[in-house]
Amino acid sequence: MRLTTLMPFVFAAATTAQHVVAYDPLPAGTGQFFETQVFSRLVPAPMPPDPGYPVGVFLPPLFGNVPPGDATYDGLVNRIWFTNGQILASRPSPSFAFAGPAIPPFPIAPGVIAAIGGPVTGIALNPVANVMFLVAAPGIVIGVTPAPGTPIVVPPFALPFVGPGISGLDYDSVTNSLFACDLNGVVTNVAIGGALLAPPIGPLGIPGVAGDVCIDKTTQPNPAGLRPIYVCAGPLMRDVTTAVAPALPNGAAAPTGLAFLGRAASQPGPSATCGGFTPVYETRAPMASGNANFGLRIRNGAPLTPAIFAVDWFFNPIGLLINSGGSLLHLFPGSGSLVTFVGVTDALGTADLPISLLGVPPGVGPLYTQALWPCAADAAGFALTDMQSFHVTGH
Repeated sequence: MRLTTLMPFVFAAATTAQHVVAYDPLPAGTGQFFETQVFSRLVPAPMPPDPGYPVGVFLPPLFGNVPPGDATYDGLVNRIWFTNGQILASRPSPSFAFAGPAIPPFPIAPGVIAAIGGPVTGIALNPVANVMFLVAAPGIVIGVTPAPGTPIVVPPFALPFVGPGISGLDYDSVTNSLFACDLNGVVTNVAIGGALLAPPIGPLGIPGVAGDVCIDKTTQPNPAGLRPIYVCAGPLMRDVTTAVAPALPNGAAAPTGLAFLGRAASQPGPSATCGGFTPVYETRAPMASGNANFGLRIRNGAPLTPAIFAVDWFFNPIGLLINSGGSLLHLFPGSGSLVTFVGVTDALGTADLPISLLGVPPGVGPLYTQALWPCAADAAGFALTDMQSFHVTGH
């Protein structure tokens, strides 16, 4: 199936469906990454961060007036890049399978660090061009290939606004531009080359020293009609585009990195339990435009059992309890745009519905999906998974 077959039913709602991942390095932090689901139409309320998972590579801390370090995310291969200011390292998010080769940590070339005026305080990746943009506190940006030797591919250029020191950077493939934040949480959007694209934003109630910035890459607006831009400071983060956005927990203690992660939104609570099985319903790869590996997945289900995937542009926020399994039906069988697909779980209880995002642009969605499987232990004869919401995003 391709999403383009559903395009005539595009649902234009002001909503997002995403997660962000916070990098919380030792010694000030916990040495873990934390993924947090931010506001979505599916769950328009703060969600607690997921349990953390280890960074996996300890990068010795540096010292200076501006805390160095950052993180960025490659949604095409599921790679989280992170740095202590002098070394680049990476690991996958456990939310998806890893689609890229492991890369041992490697130093950023001394000439690159000299060109930007000090240890790296912000990194931002364009995965299609394989260019990583690096910035240091003085506000000089350079583009390198993220590989040993870090060869320069984009010459240094200065940001038009620096403030007390740049602490974070993000790349937006939707606009082919960069977002930088300073220690106060002021965010500046610039073209590659440094031209200012919009007046600086903020600071708007940042509770402490800003660690990093990331933009919502679904392209969908918040209630103020703007794409959310999140800035983290200590254990909190907030959308700085609107003064009414509340601060949200990010799970970290002293994060130096915050990155958009194209992971579907989900309801609180698990799928139904029936016949001794409680399946996990998820996407099998990040929902980034161009990701051929994207798809829906049921795992931990009953082995060798039919499974029905249902996808629609609309959903019932209240839901209907139609059997005893504990999950509510949130789709409308008579909506006219509901599409279903039948699969069969393998011997391990896994069933996949591939949905290639090749050629599908950012912004398509949100789409809502549930799955069901036959279960004689329930009076209705079947049970439901929880609801998921996915949205094609930028890289």
